Amino acid sequence: MNSRDMAIEQLIKISRFYGENPEYVLLGGGNTSWKDEQMMYVKASGYALGSIDRSGFASMSMEALNAVWDKEYSSDEEVREQQVLTDMMDARMPGETARPSVEALLHSFIPSSYVVHLHPALVNGLTCGKRGKAAAEEMFGDSMVWVPSVNPGYILAREARSHALNHQKKTGGFPELILLENHGVFIGADTPEGIKESYTQLMNALKQQAEREPDLSPLAIDSRRQQVLQQGIRRACSDSRRAVVGMMNHELERFLTDREACHPLSSAFTPDHLLYSGHTPLWVSADLFERDDPVSEIEQKVGEYEKREGVFPKSAAVQHTGIFGIGSNARQAESACLVFLDTLKTAVYSESFGGPSFMSQERIDFIRSWEVERYRAKVQENQ
Repeated sequence: MNSRDMAIEQLIKISRFYGENPEYVLLGGGNTSWKDEQMMYVKASGYALGSIDRSGFASMSMEALNAVWDKEYSSDEEVREQQVLTDMMDARMPGETARPSVEALLHSFIPSSYVVHLHPALVNGLTCGKRGKAAAEEMFGDSMVWVPSVNPGYILAREARSHALNHQKKTGGFPELILLENHGVFIGADTPEGIKESYTQLMNALKQQAEREPDLSPLAIDSRRQQVLQQGIRRACSDSRRAVVGMMNHELERFLTDREACHPLSSAFTPDHLLYSGHTPLWVSADLFERDDPVSEIEQKVGEYEKREGVFPKSAAVQHTGIFGIGSNARQAESACLVFLDTLKTAVYSESFGGPSFMSQERIDFIRSWEVERYRAKVQENQ
């Protein structure tokens, strides 16, 4: 086995190490890479880190990736994104067919052999906190750079690169942490051990700052309400197979007392939250279940949501009852419920950093119409 093959085996190993740990990775979230001067192997879209093998990485030309920074793209968002996508696909090595991660460009400029990008709830408590940037500067000083929230893809990579290079010029060293507002963190190192050491230090520092841990001890869900909710949702979409999966715990009990208390769960913190559990949950008051025809009431609320938001809800927050993931099958509903739980944890951790700060409506609108997100949604729909 040559040195490149050995490095890729180490890349697979560290990818699975984090991908199998729910403290770090949720569903297919995050991406990893390894590179030398000639080429980069980066996680391909549609693959989960926890079970990834060599086929889950796209091989790309470093020369072609580096050339992207010298190009000028259209000022029109839709045209620009198509131009960048074309260049990214053309940057693949001959014979490569996998679609590289949308964040491949961001991986490419970090001058480390290995790069691991993750978005644990604990990290996003910081990156999605109103005082996140100030707290990060206090905690990590010159070892990190903070990238304000911008549209994902090329724009994010361009902004992150600019901030990192400015930091390097100012301090003489490339940042150890690249913290992305409403997104997560990038960490690079020349060895897998270096990656692990940096992530351990980051997580330990955040745990010391966290004022409290979310209380996820489970509570029973009112089965009648869940059945009514499911019947109303199925009637609203004329799909008797539409799945609804619920969850309730002591932390949710605090947030679901009324709509105002639920505000920290009312929008998307990150792109993954948006993809899996939607940009905002359907809110259902408890008194609705005591009316003469609660199923019809739910059907009407879902219809109003769909008309107002332009999409069918992927999640619901039911007062005094629980959170519910909604999907065309049980797996999708479970995923939506699980990601909503991550929203809950992020909201709790953000309390230590000034309180919750969601993605802006402009950012949400961009992602909802973004070709890359439509592609990811299609992959999810087919799972």
